[in-house]
Amino acid sequence: MFFPAILSALLTIAAPTEEPLPQLAPNGSFDRDVSGWKAPEDEANSDSGKVTWSRPDARQSKRSGALELATSATADRDTFRVARCLPVAPGVENLVFGGRIRVPSGQKARGIANIEIERFETPGCSGEAVPFEGLGGIANADYWSKRREIVAAADARSVRLIASVTKLYEWLQGDEIGETDDGVLFRAQFDDLFATSLGKDPAAREPQVPVSADFQPRPEAPKKARWGPYEVEPPTLTLAVLDSAGKPHATGMVAECSSLDVLQLDVRLKTPYGEEDPRAYPLQPVALVGESGVIAPTVDIGLFQAGDRERKLVPIVCDGGDPVALRVLGDRNQRIGGIRAFYDCLRTSLPEPERARVPDKPTEEELLAWRLAGWVVANPAGEYEVIARYRALESGFWHEPVLSNPVRIKVNQKDPCLLPEAQVGKEKAVSR
Repeated sequence: MFFPAILSALLTIAAPTEEPLPQLAPNGSFDRDVSGWKAPEDEANSDSGKVTWSRPDARQSKRSGALELATSATADRDTFRVARCLPVAPGVENLVFGGRIRVPSGQKARGIANIEIERFETPGCSGEAVPFEGLGGIANADYWSKRREIVAAADARSVRLIASVTKLYEWLQGDEIGETDDGVLFRAQFDDLFATSLGKDPAAREPQVPVSADFQPRPEAPKKARWGPYEVEPPTLTLAVLDSAGKPHATGMVAECSSLDVLQLDVRLKTPYGEEDPRAYPLQPVALVGESGVIAPTVDIGLFQAGDRERKLVPIVCDGGDPVALRVLGDRNQRIGGIRAFYDCLRTSLPEPERARVPDKPTEEELLAWRLAGWVVANPAGEYEVIARYRALESGFWHEPVLSNPVRIKVNQKDPCLLPEAQVGKEKAVSR
């Protein structure tokens, strides 16, 4: 029997994971100068850029400043990097790093600024580097944007924390092979650069509802933005509910779903320009609210009761992936009611001797702390509207909100005691 094994975990409560505060890299706040930050010795383009100390400070302190990098480009040389080498203690499993970046507006150059990390299995950043692609660079953010990323230590004994600027080369007339420097500088500023270690499973925390309730278009939002010498359109975000076969429901129809099934959503972010178009700009990848407690989200999913004029958010849980898996939590009473119905169903399925060994009527707090509570699918019945909202990590290129098309879903109430075969299989897997 697998039910006793499941219910034996009823009152097990996981301890919360604590997250340490960021530790600044040496001279990572650039109070007086940029000492200690220089191009790596193995950097092929170490002579291509400029590194200076800049007065504007991310925290608006008059006693501090920032690191400023600038570079022009040729067809074969477009990036300038400066870095510091930091030690990593043995046994560290995860690293978190980041800082603040500002890309001044009004530049003629198209460029990208980034904070990166390279890992080395030997001290002193010697030997072969293991790079980390990260979430991509930042462009067109004329304010102090935040950047915070997590990466596995991968047996590293040292890491190289890097600030970089990449200038997109502008072809010059008559220079067919691109060997002439285009002479147009791209500039970006960096501050509060940090890197530190994290404990095990730093992302193990309950996903959250959207960070704000603003799922309405902004009438004052710009319809276009500057990208070097070009004027560009915003990206598009599309949303669709998938059926049991993984196909999107037709536009405009109300998708019907079971209260016992995870809702599958297809979320697509597209740039309006092809890769070869000079107006093509970088997009931050889609990262959902709730995927991690370390990385800030780029996409919120908002769910509302259909016809609710107040647009009050209904609590949900989203699990990232392709497609996105969504569960409707509802209010506290709805959530507890769904868990209790599932619990009662399992308990009544036990033989009498085993049934007497588990609580008959656990409290609300005990139900919420149940190990299986986070797995139970008990979407409250009703009709809902779903909208997705994209905004790059307080930065990126297009940092104004971009809303998707709205979709409608109808959740039909199902008896949890009549579990589909697929869910019974999942139960057995969880019990093991």
